[in-house]
Amino acid sequence: MRGNGERGAAQLSSILSLIAVVALALAAWNVGPLYFDHYDFQDKVNEICRTPKYKARTDEVIIDMIMKEVRERRLGEYIGRGNIQVSTTETSRQINLYYERPGKVLPGWDRTFVFEIKSDQPLI
Repeated sequence: MRGNGERGAAQLSSILSLIAVVALALAAWNVGPLYFDHYDFQDKVNEICRTPKYKARTDEVIIDMIMKEVRERRLGEYIGRGNIQVSTTETSRQINLYYERPGKVLPGWDRTFVFEIKSDQPLI
């Protein structure tokens, strides 16, 4: 007995779509925290960049403040003093920070993620 001309092709495409959705969700689960950590750290670097000159008289003090945040966030494995450049003028401060952080996208697929922070804030 023949049923409505169906061959089961829709079931195969549904299974493949389900596998693709699960793989995408797993990749987001693995990679998402890396980006969340980066953007949270970037907000803190912007806050540090706005530190008034009377609180941070030299660029070394700013680097020390950033390194304190690096230690608290356990990013010391990826960020060192050499990754940070600070330039302060009379009216503004620039912080450039570059680091790479390895992460697992899917089982068997590891990748190194490159993060860069460029902050240019006025001094009040």
